[in-house]
Amino acid sequence: MAHLDNGAQDLRSDALGGSDVGIGEGTVIVVEGPDGAGKTTFIELLKGYTNLEVAPRVVSKDAEAMVDLREWVHENVRAGWQELIFDRHRLISEPIYGPVLREEFEPGFSSLSWFYAMLEKFYACKPVIVYCLPPFDVVWKNVMSDDDNRIFHTNGRALRQIWSAYLNKACTDYALNKHIIIYDYTSDDPMFYVKRIQHFINNRRKQVVINVQ
Repeated sequence: MAHLDNGAQDLRSDALGGSDVGIGEGTVIVVEGPDGAGKTTFIELLKGYTNLEVAPRVVSKDAEAMVDLREWVHENVRAGWQELIFDRHRLISEPIYGPVLREEFEPGFSSLSWFYAMLEKFYACKPVIVYCLPPFDVVWKNVMSDDDNRIFHTNGRALRQIWSAYLNKACTDYALNKHIIIYDYTSDDPMFYVKRIQHFINNRRKQVVINVQ
């Protein structure tokens, strides 16, 4: 699958560029992407600049759920705005990772009616979602140099399936929602997006104060 390149740079630059972005109704911040895509580094930058905490992990390194993921999704979707950074949100990542690494969905995620209802509520919160998606060969090289990840991607097919699924998801989300970033650490300036996200957080806090008054 072709990597987002010439035209995509404009998409990434414009994704959060307007003054009418309007995230004030409430949002969550989610950083998504396959292993080896620069997600952890971006989260560390975002955490350091915004002083936000990262939500606790709910899936182990070997892809085993540590909590009831269906209930976790319920609780987080109901919570709406949270001043947390999500290192993957299971509503997005479970349909991508679950069938590949576990060969099945977690209970509940195969129910179309439940999944659609949760997605509708999730996107109504106007989440800011950062999709970390450098070229596949970069992702593959990074995974091969990481002993923790290598066991999952010994032939590259699983990782390519995950990368391709994220690419399709990112493009679909960008077409349907305003608050999507497609970030390639090999060519993009991460601080451009980190500062934009901080700007949105500040605007949200101001609106909360106005609504309370």
